[in-house]
Amino acid sequence: MHSVINWQQDWRKVSGVPVKSPVTGQLFPVTQHPEPLYQQDLLPAAVCVRLEHGLILAPFACQLQTTLAADRRLHFLHQSGTKLCLELSPKLGKLNGRGLHWLAAKEQMLATGTPVLQLDLAFLQLELDLEELYCLLYLDSPVRIDALYCRQSRLAAGQDPLFIMQLKKPLS
Repeated sequence: MHSVINWQQDWRKVSGVPVKSPVTGQLFPVTQHPEPLYQQDLLPAAVCVRLEHGLILAPFACQLQTTLAADRRLHFLHQSGTKLCLELSPKLGKLNGRGLHWLAAKEQMLATGTPVLQLDLAFLQLELDLEELYCLLYLDSPVRIDALYCRQSRLAAGQDPLFIMQLKKPLS
């Protein structure tokens, strides 16, 4: 499988529905993720972000769900069925939740920009013996996406688009 992302550096040339970034950091193609599992390009609408600070925000009005050990995969579920998934390092499982400070309850409905999780980046980097902490972000949607755009840049949580989706019909 290969990426369906159209890399576009100039957002002025792109129209569509923006999906705001839930994190602050530098965005890269998923093949540049430091963990070999993610470098396989198995998820067609995936990117990675090198985190600059640990605050994670709701990217749109959604329900928050979590999966995997230590709740390290966050699902932001829009009422249309579109889901933005954020996956943290598999190494978090050995910390039994330490370094993760939840600011929103799981299964809760959230407004756009609601603080969800605060990561203690310094603690996590030290305990996990990592120079930097990355997250994987991918989009899953039952809505037909005609085109998906992204740009390799620095993102500010709750402000900058992570993706811009061009849709056959608008999200409800």
